[in-house]
Amino acid sequence: MHELPCDITDPLGLHVQLAVLLASEAGRWRSRVTLEHAGRTVDAKQVLELMMLGVRPGEHVVVRVDGADESTASRAIGDILKTF
Repeated sequence: MHELPCDITDPLGLHVQLAVLLASEAGRWRSRVTLEHAGRTVDAKQVLELMMLGVRPGEHVVVRVDGADESTASRAIGDILKTF
């Protein structure tokens, strides 16, 4: 399992465009991809679940990638998280 910690720096927090970007990339991989925030964990492939977390600017999240293609998936997802 790979863990990708991320502080949300976008002034709008984890808004719909970022959620769509993350869910789209996560959906490309067979691995299970989750996002944890404030003790809640959701499926990162589901835009609505990501949005329901209400992640604000400056808050910390952790993306976890677990599965057959986790190394490749975590690199690709990590590149996207750099824009958050």
